[in-house]
Amino acid sequence: MDETRDRNIFGAFALMIGDDIVRATTSHAPEAGPAASALALLAHKPGLSIRMLAVGVGLSHPGTVRLVDRLASEGLIERRGHTTDGRTRALYLTSAGETASADVLASRDQVIAEGLSVLNPAEMKVLCDMAERVLRARLENLEQSYRICRLCCYEDCSNCPIDDELHKRGVDRETAHE
Repeated sequence: MDETRDRNIFGAFALMIGDDIVRATTSHAPEAGPAASALALLAHKPGLSIRMLAVGVGLSHPGTVRLVDRLASEGLIERRGHTTDGRTRALYLTSAGETASADVLASRDQVIAEGLSVLNPAEMKVLCDMAERVLRARLENLEQSYRICRLCCYEDCSNCPIDDELHKRGVDRETAHE
């Protein structure tokens, strides 16, 4: 067994799928860069603050404010008052934003389905079990959970391993203060 070769093959596989996901989701977003992730993440967690959106999409706070401004000017997101902090604005998708987010997530799912279509159901189950184990082991904190799940379709992720792992650690992503 050549572990270095195996890691190289896995790394190439991960990059190939990751690049394909970025290319597909960006083509369905209003602009290149983190817009697709922002739309998907806000579908996953409506009411997210700019600070937590910045963590999730990997931008600075000023960069995220500019992204939010652009998405708001395109009618895809809106700012509302935050439920617990009067100084913070909560971000929500508009109807057009929900449509754009659904398109982003559908393109992501198509890429993944095509990329893994060579696996039979038993192989897919083994791969997913291993991926879940790695995700749980590598999860550091609430903030990282938003980064990990930034392009996930939350509706289709019943029994989310990230939410479950956070719950085991005493963190509830749905009620955590941002």
